[in-house]
Amino acid sequence: MNEFHCLDIEFPNVDFNSYHSKSKTEVNKVYHAHLQTTQDEIEIKIFYEVSSYFGEKLATWSSTIDFKKFGSLIKAEITPNHTNERLQKVDLSEAKLCGLSIDSNYYEGNKKYVVVKIDTIKFYWNANEERKNTAEFYLDDKGFRVVQPFYGIFGPKTFFENDGKFEINRMNDITKFYKLGKSSFRPEFNVYSKDNKKDRTATIIKEPKIQFKYQNGITEEEAIFYGDVVLMLASFYHHIKIDYTLRRIHLSENTITIKNIEEKNYYDTSGNLWGFGIHWNYNKFLQLICQKETVKNYSLLSKAVELFNQSLLVDSSSAFLIRYNIIEICVKTSEKDSIWNFTIKNDDLDNFFNETKESISKIIDEKEQEHFNNKWNSILNIIKCKSLRKQLEDSLTKNNINVELLPIRTSKIVQLRNNITHGSIDKINIEDLRKANILLYRVCGILILNLMGIKEWKLDTEIK
Repeated sequence: MNEFHCLDIEFPNVDFNSYHSKSKTEVNKVYHAHLQTTQDEIEIKIFYEVSSYFGEKLATWSSTIDFKKFGSLIKAEITPNHTNERLQKVDLSEAKLCGLSIDSNYYEGNKKYVVVKIDTIKFYWNANEERKNTAEFYLDDKGFRVVQPFYGIFGPKTFFENDGKFEINRMNDITKFYKLGKSSFRPEFNVYSKDNKKDRTATIIKEPKIQFKYQNGITEEEAIFYGDVVLMLASFYHHIKIDYTLRRIHLSENTITIKNIEEKNYYDTSGNLWGFGIHWNYNKFLQLICQKETVKNYSLLSKAVELFNQSLLVDSSSAFLIRYNIIEICVKTSEKDSIWNFTIKNDDLDNFFNETKESISKIIDEKEQEHFNNKWNSILNIIKCKSLRKQLEDSLTKNNINVELLPIRTSKIVQLRNNITHGSIDKINIEDLRKANILLYRVCGILILNLMGIKEWKLDTEIK
């Protein structure tokens, strides 16, 4: 079996002939390619005739596109003579372009090639009947902290009598799977060894993963979604973005593997729920979330958790604005909620404002009437809408946060928001900003917990 997969790569909507005037050969739409994956790279070698200058043209074209959309701009088909009969198809549609290189030494036979590196790829394989309706989602290095608390240390199977058998066991009372929609899951270690008969030392490797079980009829989209939900929960609890490196989903019709390149350089942070008055370990957190509420609110939660973790990595002014935005996202303030509750409605309200406009215009000089009329709509919007302070207070009150007990006035929070937004740095008191950030960190965590159906939080109003 080849160490690579043979593909035909097509660029359906790109006219490469319009690039690079030195070309003596027309550029094709479809090119033969070799796809190779390692732990740290996904590499595609695309072969072409030297005289076509395709590599240079591809490099020029790629500099004009959004790298994140690269996969959606190409098509990949397995070649008819592909040697791995189990492979059904390859999907590059979600791939981001991570690098492209051309070198004078890039030849195989009389064909030149260009090397394209991407960050993700999806394979569809023949179904594995024995593992149908299960999945293994392997976590990156940051995900080790998710699984580690569920296990003891690796050691002799029998403590008092070493019979040469070793094992690693799950901690007591955390062996169960957690329910999530049509699935159940639990964090696990995949354990394997490296050894040589001549060496005194054998190595045991522990890979963190999320093990899934599915109900019959689970779809690819549902399986990926449940994995995303679990990842979001882990990322929130531990206060750091955690990713999958490999997802292997065993369905009735096929087995799907999705490989992602792991982020190696990251700023490490850690966290828990203590800042929100909850002293649960991760096991208890997974037991007590409301899975129905979490699934229902996933679109809001995914945005809020991403921003929540981002706010831990930026300067204080940026962190404040991000946390203020999280409040707006979590509360979902509608246009109706932002408008005062007038005692008259609809046509009567419109007539009232029209009459008001006419009354005011009568006392304005005729030369300025046109300017007043042009400005009236913006004035009317200001009149109709509640102040930012009132909107903030209403939002917090809806989430059972008593604004009267907050250690920082909502007017001060809004004032900070306005000064930062408008660039009035000289008006910002550093100590006020520090305290406001501590408060908003706690508030944002509570709002996220509310969306997960967790109400056991307590807001600490003391800020030192």
